[in-house]
Amino acid sequence: MKNSGKYAIVFITVLVTIMLMPVVASLIFSHKADAPDNTGYSVEEQLEQVDNSGSADAAGPRDGSLPAKPEPTPDIEEEPEVPEETPVPEPERVPLPRYDEYLAINPYVAGWLAIDGTKIDDPVVYTPGSQNYFLHRSLDGSDSEKGTFFIAVNWQDKFHNTLIYGHNMKDGSGFGSLQKFADKDFGLKHNVITFDTLYEDREYELLGVFYSQIEEDELETEEDRAAKDQMIAAAGIAKKEEELKAEQESGMDGTVPTVPPTVAPEPEVTEEDLTVADLDLNRDFGDEDIYRIEKDEDNGRFRYYYYNDLADEDDFNYFVNNVKERSLYDTGVEAKYGDDLLTLSTCSYQVKNGRFVVVAVRRK
Repeated sequence: MKNSGKYAIVFITVLVTIMLMPVVASLIFSHKADAPDNTGYSVEEQLEQVDNSGSADAAGPRDGSLPAKPEPTPDIEEEPEVPEETPVPEPERVPLPRYDEYLAINPYVAGWLAIDGTKIDDPVVYTPGSQNYFLHRSLDGSDSEKGTFFIAVNWQDKFHNTLIYGHNMKDGSGFGSLQKFADKDFGLKHNVITFDTLYEDREYELLGVFYSQIEEDELETEEDRAAKDQMIAAAGIAKKEEELKAEQESGMDGTVPTVPPTVAPEPEVTEEDLTVADLDLNRDFGDEDIYRIEKDEDNGRFRYYYYNDLADEDDFNYFVNNVKERSLYDTGVEAKYGDDLLTLSTCSYQVKNGRFVVVAVRRK
């Protein structure tokens, strides 16, 4: 009886196992059909690959294994091309018509300076290649004790200061009448100074007036100036002779060569043959502050003639503060960083190498 009970339990277990096998197999097959294997294919896709593996056109490994399923390519949205902006060139500035006759005489004319109540009403030149070239020359380049008003080198609008030099002539010409501003009543009554550039009219209001002095070793000597003038003239002569030779060889001078160009006489030019237009008095300083070291070594002396570049805020404030502190009287006018200044400088005889300086701020 005991053995028959054991056989019955075994029989029932085998019977239950046989009955459950289809259910388990169905669950396993369903799970595999939904999940791709390590090739990336589902079971249905694998069976389809196996069915097609016998065809002649089928591609893939010959060992019957399935190639890995390629990764789907994500949709990439292309960014639209942005057209490059074409830079718009700045319009060429054309000098005001009233300067045409002066530019015909001297291409270095840069503007006009005028002050009511004085004899100051004259053109101003700018020759950065030789700042003092017109110190004792008239507008056409001829010798003149009075000279021509000229602007200090490295002059740009963004530097916020125009420094103009002129002679203190005894007859009142040049800057001979500038020292009228030493009198407070005159200064406050004639507090507007006009300095027009080639392209626009400008008015400045008196900021301050003061006396100063230049050290002997900071002055350009007559010998230095003569040597520089000689170099400028030599370069002008060479340039003029080259131009004349080119015209001669091409017949542009209107003459008919009577001898072959190879034996034509070399053109000879003297300094007296040169006009102001034949001289190269230009120079480009770029954005360089050429007096940076001198400013740093100022040591409280206030060498105003090194401050024609006031693009730096500290330099601007230092300059204005010194003008106000040293001014002979209070004009009631203020200046803040970003304003444009006008500085007029001439000789004064209160001390050796003395200077008298007038500073004004541009009206908005």
